[in-house]
Amino acid sequence: MKLFHQILQFFKLLIPLCLVVFYSSCGKDDTTFLSKTGNTETFISLSTSDTILYAVVDNAKVPVYLSIPKECGNKDYPAVVVLHGSDGMWKNKNPEGGVMSGQNNEWRKLFDDNCIIGAYVDSYSPRGTKERTGKWTTAPDNFKISSQFVRPRDANAALSLLRNLKFNDGSKVVRSKDVGLLGFSDGASAVAATLYNSKSTPPDWEWTQKFNEKEYDTSSGVRNPADIPVDGGFAGGVFYYGGSGGYDYWGSNPCSENALNNNVYNIYAPMLYQIPADGYLTENTICSFNLLKSRGTQVEMNIYEGVGHGFDFDHLEQSYIARNSTINWFKSILNINSL
Repeated sequence: MKLFHQILQFFKLLIPLCLVVFYSSCGKDDTTFLSKTGNTETFISLSTSDTILYAVVDNAKVPVYLSIPKECGNKDYPAVVVLHGSDGMWKNKNPEGGVMSGQNNEWRKLFDDNCIIGAYVDSYSPRGTKERTGKWTTAPDNFKISSQFVRPRDANAALSLLRNLKFNDGSKVVRSKDVGLLGFSDGASAVAATLYNSKSTPPDWEWTQKFNEKEYDTSSGVRNPADIPVDGGFAGGVFYYGGSGGYDYWGSNPCSENALNNNVYNIYAPMLYQIPADGYLTENTICSFNLLKSRGTQVEMNIYEGVGHGFDFDHLEQSYIARNSTINWFKSILNINSL
C-alpha cells in the first residue's frame, strides 16, 4: 500500500508538468496530443487538413487553428498567420465550437486555392473574453489583450510553432522564411506592432499608453514590445483598416508636426496597407504610412474609395479587389511564383 501511495503521489506531481509542455491537436483529421516546448518539433499526419494547436504565451493557452491545403503537390508550404479583429475569431463568438467565422473561412479558401497554410490565432478567449468591447477597450483590462504588446507575442509564438511543425515522415510542413502576417482592425494594429523593429528603440525610451487622459507605464501594466525572434521574424505583413496610434504607445500622434522626432514606430519587414477611404481610422494610418516612407522602409498602400471600416467582409467589388491584391502581394514576398 505504501508503494502504491508513493506512485500515486508521483503521478499527481507529474500531471501538471505534462499540461505545461503538451500542445493538443484536435480537428476533423487529427486528434492526437502533440508535445511541444520551446523549439522542439511538433508532428501532424500527412492527411491533416484542419487542426487546432495550442501555444503557451505568458501562461495563456492560445488556440492556433491550422488549415493545410491539399492536392498542391508541395513538399513544404508558405504560410500566413492571421490575427482577428475585435469581434474575435470564432463563428457566433463560440470558441468551444471550434468553427471559425465566415470571414476567416473565406480567407481559408483563398489560401487553399493558392497552396498557402493558414494559422489563425485566437488572442481573446484564453484571456477571458470573446470580443474586444466594453472594459476590454480601456485600461487595465485592455493590457491583457493589447494589440501593441500581447498579441504580437501570440503571433511570434504561432511563427515558432509553424517553423517547428513536421509531418509524421519527418519532413517540414512550412518553409521557415516564407511566413507572412495578416490582420484586420485590432488584428491589423497587432500586425503593425509585431513587425516593429525593436532594435531601433532609443535607449532612453519609456513605454507608456494613455487611456481617458490618464497615462500608464510599465509599473501599471504596459509592457515593452515583442522582440524580433532570434531566428528571424515574418517575411512581411498586410494591414487591413487598423488603428496606428496605439494609445500613444509609439510616441507622438503620427499626424503631428513632431512625429518624425517623437514617434519611434519603425518596421523590420515590408508591409502592405489596405485602407478604406471612408474609414474612421484612416487619417492616422495614412500619416503612419508617410512616416514609415520617410524612414526608408518597404511599405505600400492601397486606398479603396466608397467603402469604410470592415470592408473586407462586405462582399463588395472593393473587397474582392483588395483580397486579390493581398494574395498577389503574399505570392511575391513568400516566393510562391518563383518555385
